[in-house]
Amino acid sequence: MPNPRQPTNYEREALVQFARLEISLDDLCSRLQGMLTVDFGSKQRRLTSNFLAAEPGIQIEKQILQHAVDHRSSGAITARQLSDWAAMLIMNDAYEWEGLDEQVIDQLNEFALL
Repeated sequence: MPNPRQPTNYEREALVQFARLEISLDDLCSRLQGMLTVDFGSKQRRLTSNFLAAEPGIQIEKQILQHAVDHRSSGAITARQLSDWAAMLIMNDAYEWEGLDEQVIDQLNEFALL
């Protein structure tokens, strides 16, 4: 098991790209080899991170959620992909959504439960 550490610039950029839906969950895990393990089964989701919390955290903004909704509406991603995306943002402490209003946070939680 790797020693816990801060994400490198490359890894941080991959986390940002995932939040923006520019790369898939599989691509993210591939880029973060060994530092992040995800098992998002149909009944249970597990995330194991060997990263220390990113400093500063990767800010999740309302526009990112709207972008995800637009992707889902256009068929660019499936409901399952949207759900896994939201779960990753919630479970991974690299992401920070402080400052978002409660309605947006509730929407993120709803997506994770799809």
